[in-house]
Amino acid sequence: FFFFFFFGTSEGLGRRHLSWPYILIGLNVLAFMLQGFMGDKLTMMGAKVNRAIAEGQFYRLLTSMFLHGSLGHLLVNSLSTYSIGPSVESWFGKKRFIALYLFSGFCGNLMSFYFLPQPSIGASGAVFGLLGALAFFLLRHRGLIRGSERNLTRFAYVIAINFAMGLSPNSQIDNFGHLGGLLGGVMFSYLIGPNLTIERIRGRPVLVDRPLLSQAIRK
Repeated sequence: FFFFFFFGTSEGLGRRHLSWPYILIGLNVLAFMLQGFMGDKLTMMGAKVNRAIAEGQFYRLLTSMFLHGSLGHLLVNSLSTYSIGPSVESWFGKKRFIALYLFSGFCGNLMSFYFLPQPSIGASGAVFGLLGALAFFLLRHRGLIRGSERNLTRFAYVIAINFAMGLSPNSQIDNFGHLGGLLGGVMFSYLIGPNLTIERIRGRPVLVDRPLLSQAIRK
């Protein structure tokens, strides 16, 4: 990943505070410590193993996103979550953030299940979902949020570099997991993510959030 290299901290996009991104990082660290204590047992219990999922162990589509194969793997995903997570949460809110994270991780593992026979673990799909959701959010509100086009260009570079790395010989990167997470994040952002409009309420301009799915349900 090059998330942290490209974005650094996220103070320019949202206010940093103790919330879901830090809780998730803590959970990943705790799970990694348990992996070290239990050896391969915990990893094999929760990894995305296609045969086990086909036999009904669907929980693996979620549990595998909290497991990591090495300290470097954990650090990369943790730094990526630290870099982009608070910005996403500041715009989407706490409830939508955790729903987005889990949904994106699920989508990444689901696509990996269908297209990659090898076992896999890691939060990469969920992190790509955060990136996809924030990218779509900025695209949708490029007329409202200053610097949206510049950030979208940076996102495009990050996505291209990561997928290129996954195509390199002997790469162990799960590009299907990344793509599934990215698409899941975009879909979540489109349907449930913030859809900000300026409306006049009592004669004053007010920024209103009207998610697309909620509008469809009301109709």
